[in-house]
Amino acid sequence: MPSIISGFGRVAAAALAGFLAVAGITSASVAEPLSLVTAAIEKQGGAKKLAEIATLSIAGKHRHWDPQETPEPDIGNRLGGDSRFTLTMDVAHDRERYDWVRFRIAPMKRTFIYSEVFSDRLGYVLGEDNIVLSKQAKETNPSLHTMSASRVIASLREFHRLSPRLLLEMKDHPERLAALPDETIDGKVLSVVSYKADDAEWIVLFGDDGLPARIRTVDADGVWGDCNYDMILSDWREVDGVRFAFNQSFTLNGHEIQHITIEDIVLNPVLGADLFRIPKIVTDTSAKQKAPEQVNYQWMLRRANWGSFIDSDQLAFDPAVVPGNIWTQVKPGIWHITGGSHHTMVVEMKDYLVAFDAPIANEMSRMTIAEAARRFPGKPFKYLVLTHHHMDHVNGARVFAAKGADLVFPTGDRQYFAAQMQAPNRVRNDELWQKPREVGLIEVSEKTTLTDGVRRIDLYAIASSHAKSSLIAVIPDADFGWVVDLWSPTRDIPGALASHREFVAGLRKFGVMPTLWAGGHGTGAAPIKPLVEALDKADRR
Repeated sequence: MPSIISGFGRVAAAALAGFLAVAGITSASVAEPLSLVTAAIEKQGGAKKLAEIATLSIAGKHRHWDPQETPEPDIGNRLGGDSRFTLTMDVAHDRERYDWVRFRIAPMKRTFIYSEVFSDRLGYVLGEDNIVLSKQAKETNPSLHTMSASRVIASLREFHRLSPRLLLEMKDHPERLAALPDETIDGKVLSVVSYKADDAEWIVLFGDDGLPARIRTVDADGVWGDCNYDMILSDWREVDGVRFAFNQSFTLNGHEIQHITIEDIVLNPVLGADLFRIPKIVTDTSAKQKAPEQVNYQWMLRRANWGSFIDSDQLAFDPAVVPGNIWTQVKPGIWHITGGSHHTMVVEMKDYLVAFDAPIANEMSRMTIAEAARRFPGKPFKYLVLTHHHMDHVNGARVFAAKGADLVFPTGDRQYFAAQMQAPNRVRNDELWQKPREVGLIEVSEKTTLTDGVRRIDLYAIASSHAKSSLIAVIPDADFGWVVDLWSPTRDIPGALASHREFVAGLRKFGVMPTLWAGGHGTGAAPIKPLVEALDKADRR
């Protein structure tokens, strides 16, 4: 099996794999899969020459996006940042190190300088790679943290995608190979070979030049469901007799999410003995391994790039800090659910419950629903209010929908959420895929009220630079409001973001200004007064 390396660093390792130049077969579509693989190995330089690559150093540039974080759903792509990296690999002993300088511009502008080190099937981060630091990262000096099993397994899979060992394994296991129907992409007919490995089903698409054009897995995405996750290879160059793809684009559902440009490759450099040393604290705190099918690959890979997630197998919280999500009753019948990087809210009505946002993944939604069933027996979730379309706040919506909740969201997002509810989910096999239902979709253009005759929840649509339209909730009897991303109570510096001004302007437009607010980030509820005062003070200058 290939060694373990990081999700984003692994894309750089394509230099090692590069899926080195494959045979120039003019009629690959009629060739047996094994013939394609065998010819490819020879064109790479042969098994002996590949085996002689004991160490490797790669330098390059990395850029990442997330198409589900744009102002409008399914329109454009949001740049997360640019990076420079050096990848050092001890191929002979399955050890790797990535040294990163990341210039992130989303979700906020900040430079991160850190390393990822992998050895003996363990991984850790040296330095701060994230705006949501774990307890371990906060308490160590210099800062470091042990990677979750999920992140390690996701990284291991991605390294396998890029490793020349993949084709060698395919040759050694012809019983696991199969020819799939040709695909036409961008007017080019590609021959397709499947390889069922222990960690994934790998799908290699060959161009008419015989080179691998794409290396694919089918991944589960919280919004789009089952998606092709493709590594697209180009700009093949020779380094010491071996050809590497110096240009690698990674697409999910046809949208580019990261891009690697290799600048330099050195084969067999001499490496320092301590370069891959694993500290005892990492060995002592390494997470229990889990089955590959239990890993949320896209959350781990994309949020590691984004630098805004908890590196935890629980996804929604750091078990070193809290045993689970924390339910805090901020007002009678209003529960703020915190404990991790992303929060939700549950409001108790006379005969039913209303949930606000379904962040991170199905796992958090299941925890919320299970705890609600314990606290409010017999009260179902009737509505799930989705403040905006960004994936980190809606990935778990299908679980609520499967339990009977209808969706409430801003006007303009109907097609996006309808597609999410109808998306095939064979990989995840979630509750809605197992038992489909027609989910009610309710749009809010300016204002909508949810009421049971006793309690009223007013929903207002506010335009902002963060999302074309976002919902905020006002519960008049509690003098309380709910807001996500436009302002994060207790976290944001009052008035520091453009969305703060847009949020308060929206409230003034509708003539509402609840005293206390909770949100999708931060540590709890907070009064709005300091935010309003900071904005008014800035206006007087």
